[in-house]
Amino acid sequence: MPSFDLPPAPRHRTRGFTLIEMAIVVVIIGLAATMLIGLTSGMLDANRRKAVRVQLDTVDTALANFVAIHKRLPCPADGRLAVSAVNAGTELVTAGACSLANQTHGVLPWVTLGLSENDVTDPWNGRMTYRVDPALASTAGLMNMSNCDPAATGVTAPGGACSVPAASCTGSASCTSPTNFLAGKGLDVWNGRNAAAGFAQRQNNRPNGSGAAYVVISHGTSRTGSYGNNGTLVSTAVSSINPDDELPNMADQPLVLNATQLNVYRDAPLAELKQVRPTTPPGQAPYYLAYFDDYLSHPTIMTVLNRANLGPRAH
Repeated sequence: MPSFDLPPAPRHRTRGFTLIEMAIVVVIIGLAATMLIGLTSGMLDANRRKAVRVQLDTVDTALANFVAIHKRLPCPADGRLAVSAVNAGTELVTAGACSLANQTHGVLPWVTLGLSENDVTDPWNGRMTYRVDPALASTAGLMNMSNCDPAATGVTAPGGACSVPAASCTGSASCTSPTNFLAGKGLDVWNGRNAAAGFAQRQNNRPNGSGAAYVVISHGTSRTGSYGNNGTLVSTAVSSINPDDELPNMADQPLVLNATQLNVYRDAPLAELKQVRPTTPPGQAPYYLAYFDDYLSHPTIMTVLNRANLGPRAH
């Protein structure tokens, strides 16, 4: 019987990737990873911005509750103390008040406010800086306008408090007017724009009676000027920030009540690109100052008192 030889099975050659193809794949993967990291980073940053606003609202509520009970604002705590140290998170009070010196390293007194340290540590792990007019944190009871009358025209009692009402206060100089009570109290906050004209129209103006009851500051992404929970101050070097905007906000700075354009607290618009540093050497690429990344709360005295139900009343 004749035999038939089957033809050999066809052989398939397996071709590997060339170096060029592999390089293209690597580039594509790198681009995809970069886009994913950028998207993730952007989402994380957005979540942190939302979180810090919630924290500031929580702090504002705690401060208003403290005022409602004590008729004053708390003094700052010493940010240099580690969380495990004695008196960490407790307000520094000297002779019934908080001095200007006590506020140099001031952070929110979380223990005094009944909060946890996490409540006053922002999403970038910096303790929130806290500043207050010492007069508003004294035991003189200045955080109380219930004796002031909206229709009165009188001045304050000695020490700056509302005079004890004497009927009838309507249109009378025998009772303190809210305008006279508020003048010269609080802290100044400015957005840093439009030089002297803008400064005159600042958000919180102490001489005009619209001073901030307090200023709470989250130092944002850079953390520059904040204290960590170990009591260490993040460097206040101005090489990466705008000294005309963020420097007055930093912890480890003295409190100055006589406002000038150089020492008033700043609350610039978020992510506003600052101007080129004036000292950029000729012939070099311009060095742009960093984006303003601080978050502030600076309600007026009247706002806090109304929230604490201690605003002016008709008598």
